[in-house]
Amino acid sequence: MTEKAAITSAVEMARSRGIDPKRFRAALRGAGLQWHSHNGRWEVRVGSTEHADMTRVLDTLAHGRGIKPAMSTALNRSPSSVRASSDEAWIIDICDAVLGRKASRQHRFPFLQGDPGPSGRRSLLPVDAYYHDLRLVIEYHERQHTQRVKLFDDRITVLGVPRGEQRRRYDDYRRTLLPRHGYGLVIFDYAEFDHTSGGRLMRNSRDREIVTARLQAYLRSTDT
Repeated sequence: MTEKAAITSAVEMARSRGIDPKRFRAALRGAGLQWHSHNGRWEVRVGSTEHADMTRVLDTLAHGRGIKPAMSTALNRSPSSVRASSDEAWIIDICDAVLGRKASRQHRFPFLQGDPGPSGRRSLLPVDAYYHDLRLVIEYHERQHTQRVKLFDDRITVLGVPRGEQRRRYDDYRRTLLPRHGYGLVIFDYAEFDHTSGGRLMRNSRDREIVTARLQAYLRSTDT
């Protein structure tokens, strides 16, 4: 079997079971599968752990049962109880607790725009978290921001460039444009934290220590 034949998508899986692909993708997002990157395509290798996760969600839809959201923002719960939520959400939850504020998540600034699409339209790029009164933006970088993930990075976007190249370009836009407009930017990388070989966070008490140390300058400003 060739590599291409070993890849399947949410659309293909849904249609094979007579389920609306849009409904399936919505259920996948609601399931909070940790391995799926934000705005990434729902494409996996057949027989992989990720494929098994998607099949489980599809089976639940096919049998008419509801999907239990995996997200949780309670920091006083054990790491195992929030294991299914994204690492990005986990880190931003900690930032909220350390700073004593609720971030505006997936916030968009009018000056932070992606490259023009085929129609010439430029979409606003989201940031992971924005704290308005601190003028602080926080980004969490999963493994794909610093390491090449062939299955996803080689996919061609609607702009005609590989997804990995587009991600690097948009990361550079954030690093350049946010400070230029007077916003602080703190980037947390998965490698700073205890993580598995696959880049998933272990989620332990050390995470909060790391976040607190990195945000010291903003903690001082909240005390004044």
